[in-house]
Amino acid sequence: MPRDDFPGDEARIESLVVVPPGELAELVGGDPIEVMRVDGGLTNTIHRVTLAGGASFAVKHYAGGVAPFRDELTTLRQLHGVLPVPEVVRADDRRHAIVYRWVEGITLDECRRTQPAAVFASLAEPLGRLLAWMARTDAPGSWALAPIVERAHALLTDGRPRERLGAPVSDALRRAYDAVGDNLAWGPLCLSHGDFGSRNLIVQQADGDRWRIAGVIDWETMAAGAPLVDIGALFRYGMRYDAPFRADFARGYREAGREGEILPDDWFVWARMLDATWLVETLDEDRELPGVFADCKKLIGRLVAELAR
Repeated sequence: MPRDDFPGDEARIESLVVVPPGELAELVGGDPIEVMRVDGGLTNTIHRVTLAGGASFAVKHYAGGVAPFRDELTTLRQLHGVLPVPEVVRADDRRHAIVYRWVEGITLDECRRTQPAAVFASLAEPLGRLLAWMARTDAPGSWALAPIVERAHALLTDGRPRERLGAPVSDALRRAYDAVGDNLAWGPLCLSHGDFGSRNLIVQQADGDRWRIAGVIDWETMAAGAPLVDIGALFRYGMRYDAPFRADFARGYREAGREGEILPDDWFVWARMLDATWLVETLDEDRELPGVFADCKKLIGRLVAELAR
C-alpha cells in the first residue's frame, strides 16, 4: 500500500480514529494544555499531547488492529538505547494505543525542503552509519529475494502494472531484473524498518549547519530483510540526493558496517531496483489512486531511463 512521500488523502487505508479528550488525558496521565492531531500516516491516528509542565507525548492509536500495535511496541522496547527510537511511556492493550515521548525536531523531508543545502548534506554520513548499524541488528523471521522479483516479473508481464506503465517501460524493467540477478539480495539478513522514508526520520540541529538524527518512528512494519530494502526506501526519490550526498552516505555506511562487508559500487541503482518491486506492487491496486500511480510511474520511468544510460 502507498506510504511515506506518496500523496496521502486518496491512499489512506484506515479511517482516522476519533479519540475523546478524556481518553487522551488518561493515557498520558494528566490534563493536557494542548492537543494536536499529527498529519501523516495512512493507517493509524497520532496526537501530540502537551501537559502543563511542558512534557509532550505522542499518542498513537492503531486502526490496523492488534498485530501492528504489538509489533511496534515490542520493537520500540527492544531497540530503545540501541537505535534512536522513541521511548515508550505507556501502552494500552485494550485500546491498541502506545504513548511515547515526543521526539523534538523536523522530518528529513521537511529539512530538505526548508533548510540550507549544507544542513541537509550534513545528514548523509549519519544516515549511512544508522543504516549500517541496523544492518548489524538481527531480526526474527526470514526474507527471500526470489519471490519478490518473481512477483514483480509476473505483474510486469501480464497485470495492472503493465497496463499502467506501458509495455516499453515494463519490458525494460523486467530485463533489468533478469540482468542483475541475486545482487539485490546483497548483505546479511538483518533488521529492516520496512518504511525507511524521509517522513519517518526526525532530525534536529546539533551544531551550526550540522544536524543529527533524533529519532526513527513508525516501526509497525518492521521485519527481517536485506540491507538494500531500507536503503532503497530512503533513496526512492533518487533525484533529491546529489552525488556528494550519496558519496558521504556510502562513506558513513562503510565506516560503520561489519568488517568485510563492503557496500557495493552499484548500491544506489540496486537499492532503487529492489524498492521498485514495491512500486510495481502498488500499481497493482484495484482502487484508482491517480496521484499515487502518477508518482509510481514517474519514479519507475526515471529508474528505467537511468538504467538505459
